[in-house]
Amino acid sequence: MSKIKRTNYSLRTWVFKDFPSDNTQGREDLIRFIRLSMKDGKMSKAYKNVEKALFSMKSDPRWPRGENSDPMSTLDFFERVVDLASPLVSLRPVVVKGTVYQVPGPIKKEKSRGLGLRWLLEGARRNSFNKCAFKEGLSRELFDVYFKTGHAYGKRLEVHKLAEENRPFSHFRWWYKTK
Repeated sequence: MSKIKRTNYSLRTWVFKDFPSDNTQGREDLIRFIRLSMKDGKMSKAYKNVEKALFSMKSDPRWPRGENSDPMSTLDFFERVVDLASPLVSLRPVVVKGTVYQVPGPIKKEKSRGLGLRWLLEGARRNSFNKCAFKEGLSRELFDVYFKTGHAYGKRLEVHKLAEENRPFSHFRWWYKTK
């Protein structure tokens, strides 16, 4: 019996090398996204898919520019996309006198980013159709969200719209306590 060799996925490839060392949030989000995109425990395949998607995006002329007209770093881009896909509020069902109300309330940052990552993944899987590889669908979805279109951004807007419509029920928000 041979030992299974454990690989350390610490974002060592050159696609991920162009980030400043202080961007820990983008790094955590990217590692979490790779783990979410994994199927059947195949971490290396998920890593390669995300890496190839970002590599093909960096060579695209639509890749955004940062300060001093330098290309934006991969992690800054990914962090910006996750910010655009993450909701700021959520709806929670509350039963009052036999009636169920969808009550809007604030959402924790971790849960918000998790929802954004899952919606990005859902949009990428939706975009990868007709023998189109997952990496192409992912790059399409990431660009769409960056330019404020796409599935994940649409879901965020939908949640915010529902929260605004259900704003009159916010006085039923008993679980949220201000300090």
